[in-house]
Amino acid sequence: MKISTLSVLALALASTGLTSLPAVAQDDLQRGETVLERRRPELEQLGIRAGSFRFLPRLEAGAIYDTNVFASDANKQDDIIWTVQPRLDIRSDFSAHALNFSASANAGRYQDYSSENYTDYAFQADGRYDVSKSGAADATLYHRRNHEGRGDIDSLSGYVEPVTYTQSGGEVGYTQRFNRLRARLSGTAQYSEYDDVGIRSGGIARQGDRDRWEYAGTGRVGYEFIEGYETFVQGTYSWTRHRRDRDFNNVNRDSDGYEIVGGVTGELTGLITGELYAGYLARNYEDSRLKDFGGLALGGRVNWSVTQLTSITGSLSRQIRETSSSLGLGTASSYERTIVAVGVDHELLRTLLLNARAQYRRDDFNGNSRKDDIYTAGAGATYQFSRNLFLTGGYTYEKRNSDVTNIGYTDNLVYLRLGAQM
Repeated sequence: MKISTLSVLALALASTGLTSLPAVAQDDLQRGETVLERRRPELEQLGIRAGSFRFLPRLEAGAIYDTNVFASDANKQDDIIWTVQPRLDIRSDFSAHALNFSASANAGRYQDYSSENYTDYAFQADGRYDVSKSGAADATLYHRRNHEGRGDIDSLSGYVEPVTYTQSGGEVGYTQRFNRLRARLSGTAQYSEYDDVGIRSGGIARQGDRDRWEYAGTGRVGYEFIEGYETFVQGTYSWTRHRRDRDFNNVNRDSDGYEIVGGVTGELTGLITGELYAGYLARNYEDSRLKDFGGLALGGRVNWSVTQLTSITGSLSRQIRETSSSLGLGTASSYERTIVAVGVDHELLRTLLLNARAQYRRDDFNGNSRKDDIYTAGAGATYQFSRNLFLTGGYTYEKRNSDVTNIGYTDNLVYLRLGAQM
């Protein structure tokens, strides 16, 4: 199933707990906090305490109506997907340090098109060790299984089912504060492994040439020049190494890249907080047939607390991503993805939260002329019957325009889920 970035956010954000009190905020919004993120102690998941840990189980089940299951520009097929989403979080409650675990799954079963069935899952462990009052080390480990939606850039219409893949990796970092100066150094590593998939006309589409290690090291130094305002410089060096020396088209897709940005974070006004940065981004490929990339790096996030019951969030990002797609236009080394998004959250009642999202995404391929424009919009709501039971639902619309024939599409998703938590 091809659920867009926006609908994923809508599905996730619509699952915040509430309670039956009038539309008067009990707790003021904190700096940089949205209405959905604000604490509601009388509604928060209590969980089960075991020593210094809290076990927080949750289960959601429901249905999604999809008007274009295969993300097709013609001969659209609709279906109902029955979904189950269990989740368990284990959180520490130490006076210092932290240790957390999580396990989740997302299973979908199509009523008519069983080839699209999926079972995704994720496991994660993260922790923090407080070396001193001003310094801390942190680490994260994860393993997850996912599938590519039918509208994904590397998903071809001739596949008999979605491509599944696993990702395993982690991050280690250290943060230190020196008065007004704050520094952080971190490193990440991730291994992605893709499963082969059948072709409708017969045979197997091998995916092993997409298996790869991705590494990155990042350093950031920030200076708080005025209380609540920090200017920073951040640099990242990254490299990608594929399991196979060359892909099935005899192309070496290994690459190295870097990003250097400067920016500012802080409270722009009493009601607006955010972070904005700009700089330079580059990616260089081992194979001379692949086009290198160099250009503007840009990003940020701004949160506007319009009132104590309404918040608006805007974000901008630009990044270079791997691809194996060419679609007859010539071999692409990668694609440049730019995303502009805005969201509105409103607390209509203490028991009823509303949200709306709009997003524009441009995928511009390096090495061929393909350009995709994707527009997404949606709205959702969550009603909390009690601390332990809630209902969430909503609608998402997505449209892709492309200069490549037959890959544009429009799609509508309507979803409804009932959730329970302890």
